[in-house]
Formats: sequence, structure tokens, C-alpha cells
Amino acid sequence: MLEISHLYKDFKRFCINDITLKINRDDYFVLLGASGAGKSVLLELTAGITKPDSGKIFLNGKEITLLPVEKRKTGLIFQTPAIFPHLTVKENIAFPLFAASRQIVDSRVRSLAEQTGISHLLNEKPAKLSGGELQRLALARTLASDPLMLLLDEPLSAVDTPMKSSLRGLLRGLNRDGMPMLHVTHDFEEAVALANRMAVIENGSIIQTGTPTEIINQPKSGFAAGFIGERNFFKAEIKGLYAFVEAGGAGKDRFRIHLNEHCEEGPANILIRSSHVVVAKDKPELSTTNNFSGRISSISPLREGFEVCIENGTRFYARITRDALEKLSLAPGQEVWACFKASAVEVIR
Repeated sequence: MLEISHLYKDFKRFCINDITLKINRDDYFVLLGASGAGKSVLLELTAGITKPDSGKIFLNGKEITLLPVEKRKTGLIFQTPAIFPHLTVKENIAFPLFAASRQIVDSRVRSLAEQTGISHLLNEKPAKLSGGELQRLALARTLASDPLMLLLDEPLSAVDTPMKSSLRGLLRGLNRDGMPMLHVTHDFEEAVALANRMAVIENGSIIQTGTPTEIINQPKSGFAAGFIGERNFFKAEIKGLYAFVEAGGAGKDRFRIHLNEHCEEGPANILIRSSHVVVAKDKPELSTTNNFSGRISSISPLREGFEVCIENGTRFYARITRDALEKLSLAPGQEVWACFKASAVEVIR
């Protein structure tokens, strides 16, 4: 079990700010964030490459905050594997086993190569390996040092798409066999495919922790909502059956958005999923209670359909099918209506 308690590190222009996390023995824990959010720095603090200004780190109940890297029993694997190019695959895996007998080394290397799927490459030099094979080699060599936990820094980002699925399977298998994981990535799909628990980090702070389902269903910030492809996320003031959202900044007009039920009054976040926003060319005569006119500023292709951005002091995004796009003859610059039901408005605190 890894416990990080009130970890703080000031880099002058950026800081890791009061991070507290608990990662259980059976967790595949993914830390999700954009580039520069602090993901890799947190791994380096956990691995001992960087020392914190304050806070504590415990691994299996033992404090490791100030221990050197080699005494932490954590295995750190980087985005670009740190492999010795002059050694064969076999020699790379055996490197952490220098103190063991030849018989033990040979047995351990064969076992790890088989576990990571690189038995057929033992006599090859790293220069002949693909990105996915290099990551498997990095895993095997790291496992040879008997770590208590793996720390993975964007391990799949340099791997070809066809290889990612098999590597995910390997990582999940290692976790099922008892290896706890702390895996950082900027890829939401990767996080959902691997994690049983995850956290979102923004500007050096953890802004949400939970299961992938909890974060998908209840994003706590526009940043987190953006990772799941939702951009209709607004800070609002709740009063009665309405959420008041500022349009265009402080002091400007405010949108009044109808809610489906009375909520606790005061500041809150609201989310309207883009699939619940209907686009109409004329003033609608629909059952929707929230109807806003605006101008289409962009139409962007998605995996399934298109995303239409409608501007009217703020931006509403709608997700529509190709058939709807063609039927309505939509194009940038057109005046249209963005419409959604009160029941589509999610209030998040």
C-alpha cells in the first residue's frame, strides 16, 4: 500500500500542492492529467528522484519520504525505456540480479521473459526491438529487482496502436497477480481501460478521486469534464429552480438555466452533456425548457457524428449525427437554437 500525505514541492513557477493519496495493494491506480499538470513530478517524488519540501510518503507502512531511490523498492518505468543499448535483452533483464548465482539468474531471466512475452528476443540487442518490445523489456528488468510497486510514466505513449492492447493486458495481468500500480497518463481512454481507481490532477493539485465510472458520471471540474468529451460545464449560482451562469465574464449578462428540481442554493457547477443538446434552425416549439439562440462558430467531426459549437456570449456544444447535419444544412455562421431539457442539467458540487 502506498500512502502520500500532504505532499508539497515548490518549483517557484509551479508547485505540487498538498497532495494526499492512498493506493491499496490490489489497486491499478491511474493519475490523469494534461501535460504540465504535475503527473510525472509526483512520480519522481514517489520514486525518490525529487525530494519534497514537506509531506510524507509511506510504502507498506514504512516511511520512505527521504530514502534514496535504490532503497525504496519501487520500480519506475519511463515513457522512453532506459535500456542499456550495448547489452542483449537477456543481459538487460539480468542486470539487477548481479549478486545472484548463475543458475538463479538464468532461471529468473527465463521466467520474466516468458511472463512479459519476450522469450524469443533474449539474444537480440535493443536496437532491433519495437517500442512495445522495449517496454516489455523495461518491465522485465524492473520486475527483476523485486519492487513492491510499479510507477509507470506514460508507458504506452510511444507504443504503436496495435501493440497497446496487448501491453494493457500484460499490465492488468501483473496487477491481478498482486503488483500495485501507479500509472500516469494524459489519455482518458487508457485510464478507463486500466484503472479500478483514478485521480485527476490539474496545476499540481488533485481535483477529483474515484472510480472511472464516478469520474465519468460526476466530473468535478471543466477540466475533468473535458477528458470525457463534455464541454458544457459552467460555474453557476443556484437560486430556486434556476442556475445563473455568467455570459462572457464577470459583470456581463447572465443566462438563466431551468433546473429539473430544487437544489441547495449557492455556488455549484452544472453540466449539460452535448448529446442532450438539440440544434434547431427556427425558434423551437419543443418540450425543452432551455432554449438559447446563437451563431454556429464551428462544426467538428467526431468518431460518431459531429460537434456543433453555438456561441451566444458563452458556448454551447451539441453532438449530432451526420443525418441531422445534412437534414438541417448546418454551416458555420448560421443562426440556430441550442435546446435542452431541465432534466439534462446536472448540478455538481
